[in-house]
Amino acid sequence: MNSSSIITDYAKSSKHICLCSTISICLILIFIFSPINNLIMTSVIGKIIVLILLGYTLVYNIRLTNNFSNKITPYLDNTSNSGSVKTNIICSYIFSVFVVILIISVIRSLFRF
Repeated sequence: MNSSSIITDYAKSSKHICLCSTISICLILIFIFSPINNLIMTSVIGKIIVLILLGYTLVYNIRLTNNFSNKITPYLDNTSNSGSVKTNIICSYIFSVFVVILIISVIRSLFRF
């Protein structure tokens, strides 16, 4: 397996992460910032669904990034774009930190009525 196929596989898999995070942001807008937030049972169920989706996004992103960094490490010295690959890995971990912050915010809003 060469580095370009590893990068292509990573890019295809990261589309799934983007889709999950987009759906969870839309659900956050619906269940936290809309008038539906006043309906207690609907709001709680919606926030739990958002937490599950964000948790899945976080775990999938971390596993995908770890797998990608382990596979691409032997090829980094031989490629001309090793700096951009390292930056992509760092940005993926920073995205994970922001997802954790978002999870904490949704948990805080779950207990605030």
